[in-house]
Amino acid sequence: MESENGTKTILSDERLLDLIEALHDRSTAGVTELAEVTGLSKGAVHAHLATLESRGFVVNDDGRYRLGLEFLRHGIPVRNQYEYEPMCAKAEQLAEETGERVWAQVEENGMAYYICGARGEHHIEPPVRIGERAHLHQIAGGKAMLSCLTDGRIREIVDKHGLPAATEHTITDEADLFDEIERIRERGYAFNREESVMGLHAVSTPIKKGEHGVYGALVVSGPANRLTGEKLESQLPNLLLGAVNELEINIRYG
Repeated sequence: MESENGTKTILSDERLLDLIEALHDRSTAGVTELAEVTGLSKGAVHAHLATLESRGFVVNDDGRYRLGLEFLRHGIPVRNQYEYEPMCAKAEQLAEETGERVWAQVEENGMAYYICGARGEHHIEPPVRIGERAHLHQIAGGKAMLSCLTDGRIREIVDKHGLPAATEHTITDEADLFDEIERIRERGYAFNREESVMGLHAVSTPIKKGEHGVYGALVVSGPANRLTGEKLESQLPNLLLGAVNELEINIRYG
């Protein structure tokens, strides 16, 4: 097989990863269900599961399979490759100051990953969790991180992942996206006005690394009726800009 960029891939590996993705999307699943979802035969599913189970990546609970904690053992070092601790410490501080939900996000392979989060006194629970990913153009943190990349890199990401809509407010046109990115570059922060979830607003500032690099982004999110007007347009952006300035210095010289 060939990947999207034309590189040769191994079919059995592709099928194994499809199976892992299917298990990720479910709390538990049986062989028949996984065969239907992945298009594999029951025998192939069972063989893959047996391999994963023998290595601790899958647990068999009376014929229902779930992902195992072996993924966690590998996932923590992956997370720690990023500036995890200082970003998450700053997210905790901002959550206490704002009372809202605060996220730290990073970009990898053209997607935004929620690396950690903090809950303020008045936070709401959005339909995302730590470790999940989102399209960069759909969320404030993603657009903030895009603003730190070269135009060429942004086009590569759009070519690979497209501009799918999450809501009726999501940017789905490449020219509109570049217009938005230019505005973000000028002011230093990005907004999400119901572009990923209806009823949710957010503001984000990128954590820059050099001229065309980015460590990640800090995001303050909350209900649209509360994050509006001067709070959304001025108060939170100014707070984020100050927090990120401190964070960039600590990462660079800490």
